[in-house]
Amino acid sequence: MKRTLILLFAFAACCACSRQSTVTCSSFGTLSTGEEARIWHLENSSGASVDVTDYGCRIVRLFMPDREGKLGDVVVGYGELESFEKGDRFIGPVIGRYGNRIDHSSFVLDGVRYDVDANESFEGEPVQCHGGRNGFDTFIWEGESVVEPGRVGVRFHRLSPDGEQGFPGNLDVYVTCWLTEENAVRLEYDATTDKPTVVNLSNHSYFNLRGANPGDGESSYVMEHLLQVEADSCIQNNRHFCPDLILPVDGSPFDFREPHRVDYRIDMPNEHLRIMKGMSACWMVRDWNGSLRKAADLYDRQSGRGVQTWTTEPALLTFIGRTFSAEKYPDGKYGPIEKFAGMLLETIHFPDSPNQPRFPSTVLRPGQKYHSETEYRFYVH
Repeated sequence: MKRTLILLFAFAACCACSRQSTVTCSSFGTLSTGEEARIWHLENSSGASVDVTDYGCRIVRLFMPDREGKLGDVVVGYGELESFEKGDRFIGPVIGRYGNRIDHSSFVLDGVRYDVDANESFEGEPVQCHGGRNGFDTFIWEGESVVEPGRVGVRFHRLSPDGEQGFPGNLDVYVTCWLTEENAVRLEYDATTDKPTVVNLSNHSYFNLRGANPGDGESSYVMEHLLQVEADSCIQNNRHFCPDLILPVDGSPFDFREPHRVDYRIDMPNEHLRIMKGMSACWMVRDWNGSLRKAADLYDRQSGRGVQTWTTEPALLTFIGRTFSAEKYPDGKYGPIEKFAGMLLETIHFPDSPNQPRFPSTVLRPGQKYHSETEYRFYVH
C-alpha cells in the first residue's frame, strides 16, 4: 500500500509538472455587419486563464484563484458577442484613438485645429469620449497567437486611417495581451504614425475580485473591496467631466494612500463627487517618470484575491459602475449587472491632455514610437 501511494503521488506530481501554458483560438460568432469574430483562450500551467476577442481587443473572461485555490471570473460584463455589439460599448475593450475625454471635441496641434467626432454633450458643448462614436472598440482587429518562455498571449493589429474620427495621421497600432506563469495579465500598446497626432490607449475592464462562475449570479458590490493608491494628488473635474483642478488627496474622499474600503468617504461633501455623481477619480501616479511602477492595490477580504496595478502611464482612473443596473444590463455573463458591480483600474495619460499643456504630452510624431505597458498582478492571501 505504501509503495502504491508513493507511485500515485509521483504520477500526480509528474502530471502537474508536465502541464504547460496554452493559447487556443476559436470562433466567437458573427457581428451584424457579417464580420466573423474570434476569441483567444490563454491558460497558464496553474489553470488561471483569460479570454480575449478580436472585436475591440476585449477581455471577456479572466479566471484567477482565490485563497482556497478555486478559480473565479474577476471581470464583470457580457459573455456573448451580440451583447458586446448591442450593449455598453465600453465593457472590456481597448479604448482609443484617444482614451477618455477631449473637451469641446477639438484640439490644436502645430497651429492646426482638429475637430474630432463628438459622442457626448455637456451644457450644449461637444465632448469626445474614448475615441468617438466609432472608436477602436467598434472594430475587428487582426490577431495572432504568441508564445514566449513563461507567458502566452495574443497580439492584435489595426491600421487606423488618416482622418478617422477626425484624428490626423495613419496610426499603425499593436495591442498585445499576455498571461504569465505568475498570474499576471500584461497589456502592451505600440503605435507609429505618418503625421503628427495624439494617442492615448488603455483597457476598459471592470474588476470584481469576489469572482463569479456560471450559476453563481453576480458578485457582491466592489464597494466592499480595499483600495490603496500610490498618489498624493487627484484631479477635480469640470462640468464636462474633464480636468479642472489638481488637488492634494489629504483630507479628501480620494486619500487612499493607505488601504480603505472603496466607499469609506463616499458621503463626504466634495465638489468632484457632486459633479461626477459618485465615486469616480483620476489620480496622479506618485513620482511618475515613464517606467513601470505600482499605481494601485485592490483586495477582497472574502476571497483573498488581490491585484496590483503596475503601469508606465502617469494616471490611474477609476469608476465603480454607478450607472449599472439590472434593468439596463440584464445580459451579464452570470445574470444582470447590478450597480457597483465592478471597478475600473484604467491606466492612462490624463483626459484632455491635448488641450492642457500642464499634463505630459500625448503627441506622437513621425519617427517616434508610442509604447505603453500595464500589468495586473494577481495574488492571494
